[in-house]
Amino acid sequence: MSPRDRRAKAGAAAGAALTLGLTAAGIVLHVADGRTPGNPDLMAWWPMSATAACSYGLMGAWLAGARPRLVIGWLLLAIGLLQAISLAGPQYAVHALALGHPLPGAEAALWVGNWTWRTGLALIALVLPLLLPDGRLLGRGWRPVMWLAAAGVLAASVDAARTGYAVDAPSLVGTYLRNPVGVDRLPPWLGLAVNAIPATALAFALVCLWLRWREGGLAQRQQLKWIGLGFAATVVLFGLGFPLGPVVTAAAMLPLPLGCLVAAMRYGLWDVDVVVSRSLRYTLFLLCALVGYTALVDLLSGVLGRSTGAPLVAVAVVALAGRPLEGLLRGRVNRLVHGRREDPYAVLAGIARRLDAARDAHVVGAELLPEMTRTVASTMRLPYVAIELADGERVAHGSPVTATERLPLRYGGADVGTMLVGHRADGLSRAERRLLASLAASAGVAVHTVALTRDLVRSRKQLVTAREEERRRLYRELHDGFGPLLAAAALQAETARDLIGEDRAAATRLLDKVVPRLRGAVDDVRGIVHGLRPPALDDLGLPSAVRELAGRFAGARLRIDVEIVEPLDPAPAAVEVAAYRMVAEALTNTTRHAGAATARVELRREADDLRVVVEDDGRGMPRAPVPGMGVASMRARARELGGDLTIGAGTGGAGTRVEARLPLHTRGEIELTEEVPA
Repeated sequence: MSPRDRRAKAGAAAGAALTLGLTAAGIVLHVADGRTPGNPDLMAWWPMSATAACSYGLMGAWLAGARPRLVIGWLLLAIGLLQAISLAGPQYAVHALALGHPLPGAEAALWVGNWTWRTGLALIALVLPLLLPDGRLLGRGWRPVMWLAAAGVLAASVDAARTGYAVDAPSLVGTYLRNPVGVDRLPPWLGLAVNAIPATALAFALVCLWLRWREGGLAQRQQLKWIGLGFAATVVLFGLGFPLGPVVTAAAMLPLPLGCLVAAMRYGLWDVDVVVSRSLRYTLFLLCALVGYTALVDLLSGVLGRSTGAPLVAVAVVALAGRPLEGLLRGRVNRLVHGRREDPYAVLAGIARRLDAARDAHVVGAELLPEMTRTVASTMRLPYVAIELADGERVAHGSPVTATERLPLRYGGADVGTMLVGHRADGLSRAERRLLASLAASAGVAVHTVALTRDLVRSRKQLVTAREEERRRLYRELHDGFGPLLAAAALQAETARDLIGEDRAAATRLLDKVVPRLRGAVDDVRGIVHGLRPPALDDLGLPSAVRELAGRFAGARLRIDVEIVEPLDPAPAAVEVAAYRMVAEALTNTTRHAGAATARVELRREADDLRVVVEDDGRGMPRAPVPGMGVASMRARARELGGDLTIGAGTGGAGTRVEARLPLHTRGEIELTEEVPA
């Protein structure tokens, strides 16, 4: 956060605290003063000031703190502060009357509070419409209109500041509290100007809202719908407050700041369309039902009688026609409110919910991803939308364009794909970019599911292929190597048996040739067995086998320290073989390429993982390492078990550090092996 933003947040917090403090002080004094002269009539509308101060002040402070560069938040905060002053100032003066002696600044506080409420209302009516919803004027040509609005605010404030207290609070007549600049009557031309300037500014403000609606895009229209609902509710409640009382007028101070805040933050804008469309649909439905019922009663009354028969038949007809009529009205109203297409935000939000809820990777890859690209392109009028998976596959809709934007698809902090979005001629709004970012977050989970399933299928195929290749290798070695050798040895042994009685020396010479061949075959068999699983693991266990392995690599030029944190607990066979082979491969690289003097091997259990570390103080990895078979073999072993391998610089930046994490629970691998068909 920049220092400017920090200062803005501090200023917004201070403004909110001051507004709440003045409001609380005014309410406390009002309750304490009771029936003091001036309290009933001068403070009759105090609930409106208190509500306006809290609603406008708090929402404005929150918006100013969240988006300091947006002028709407500061304007709302200023309106709230003005309303708080209009409550606390006059109440302070009334409290002085209750005490029976003047208080410092009481007369000035009453005078300031007597016009600040009018200033706040003028800002709401004249200035806010010129800046909503994005905090900027409609264009440079509207600057004179803003100056006119400022003049209107000033005129309304001056008119309230010069008005005597006897007009609104007759009980103050005869007290020492008088308007220091009170003017009972204005010259006709000046009175006309005081009323004409705000009225003209209000007309321009309404025209500005209409032009923004006509020329604005989809996102701006959504914002203006919130503002329109807030203004409409404020006007209706404010008008009802005069006959119904101050409580209703106080309620009128809530809708507009809430609508302004939602519109400015561009949150949940499509919900307004849902409210408008449903309200209009049900109103039309009730109107059609009422008109149809009345027409049927009048039509059938001459035949069935108005008292019983006609009303019953009319009710039955209206009930039967209700469902089709509601469906027809839904389509017509949706086209009226949303246009030819449904609300893009609702449509795309529905796709995001479907992506989040989908669990079948085949459905996601074959149906939802193509549907998402097609729907995003059509509803947002984009020439090209594509989802690119990590393996290079691309699901696209539209024709590729040169100007594209890439949105990363992430899952668990890792990139799993990319969303490519072609630019329109008019560009993308901030609301559309935020919506695309939300879709990218949901699509990242879906793409990860697809990639994971494809990796699983690919791993199964590789597992079957590797197993069959290993079986073929063993078959060839046993059939082509040991088979003929053992058959020849058996034939020579039979020949030697036949020669024992006739030529013992020849039989001995023949057996002397057979025995070395059999011993060589035994060694070859042991080599094959050792290739399948090192015998040291069965004879010594993993800790002692690793120590014995390190001892074989150690020598006069290389000292190897082995650190094994017990207990390791019995590990699965696959984990033991992988750890042993990885230590052997890492020490082989150390002795061949590192030129190290010391090396360290560490085995440690961390939760459900076996941590294997081999570190040396050699020359380290080259800047552009060429991946060899050894490193690839270690990575493959870690990946097969669901672990990971990292290779980097050693402690202090010198040497090489090979670290592997091998899960000790390999039930997923066992289940996978069992599912693969033989």
